[in-house]
Amino acid sequence: MPCLVALLSGACAQYTPAPLAEDRVRVTLATSAPAERISAHRANGQLVRGLRFDDLSPGPHVLQVRFEYEAPGRSSPMGSLGASRRSCILQVRYDGFMAGGEYRIVAQRLGWVNVGWLESASGERLVSAREIRCGPAA
Repeated sequence: MPCLVALLSGACAQYTPAPLAEDRVRVTLATSAPAERISAHRANGQLVRGLRFDDLSPGPHVLQVRFEYEAPGRSSPMGSLGASRRSCILQVRYDGFMAGGEYRIVAQRLGWVNVGWLESASGERLVSAREIRCGPAA
């Protein structure tokens, strides 16, 4: 029984990243609501194989994230359409990633519109994200 408890508690543990190397850049992801999800999609055109970005080299990068959320229902002449899940790809292009810097891509939904931005560790907005595409979530 103690092994089962240890196994289950380990499975629920939060992710704690390794300390950031001085010559690397870390980009984390955040949303404004628990029902929203954000995950890494592409880094400099290459698909990301996890939910997070690996630590990057300093300098310019183009990062894409997948942002999923529940969109509110709409009314139509045929009746009311219920809420649906949407999936959007947002892109951030930034030339000023500094070694040892920690940054965050934030995304949030405003009705049928989604917005995103890159911010510094101090919360300063550096650049806005651009919507690449949106559609129904799978």
